[in-house]
Amino acid sequence: MLVYIPMNANQWLLRTRDGKREASWRMWFLIFLLPIGFLCATVWLVFQSLYLDATAVRTAGEVVRVYEWEDWTPWDGDTTAYSPVFRYQFSDGSMTEASTGLSSPNWNFPVGSSHEILFDPDRKGDVKLNNFETLWAVPLIIALIGLAALVPSGIASLLLLCWLKGGRKARTANK
Repeated sequence: MLVYIPMNANQWLLRTRDGKREASWRMWFLIFLLPIGFLCATVWLVFQSLYLDATAVRTAGEVVRVYEWEDWTPWDGDTTAYSPVFRYQFSDGSMTEASTGLSSPNWNFPVGSSHEILFDPDRKGDVKLNNFETLWAVPLIIALIGLAALVPSGIASLLLLCWLKGGRKARTANK
């Protein structure tokens, strides 16, 4: 099914006018949309991690139970995922339990073991383990995807620049 989008004379991506090839700002925007989107998401995720690191309360959480289930990951294949539940003293002095809201094959902690966790002192909710996996892994992965997306964007921009130059050469060759 084709969708017709009416465009006026001011809405174009690529055009040739009077023998000169032109690319609109929309074309450049589309070429770099994906990597810029991923890099903006990286900035947001880094900000969230830094904010959590600055405002969260660090405390020792005791593992009271660990949920486990069969899982599959692209790098490990069939594996078992673990999601620990921690008991800790909340900012109002009460004892509370919370999980990380995440799971990992690396989190098969023994019940009764103690681990450093981070929690928001203003609300009871999920806690975070104070480690690379929960604070920095996602921003790093998103940043790597954004950097990898720069490669096809760079190739597309080089092709577009070559196309734009071809129009100038053809015009000067005809004179």
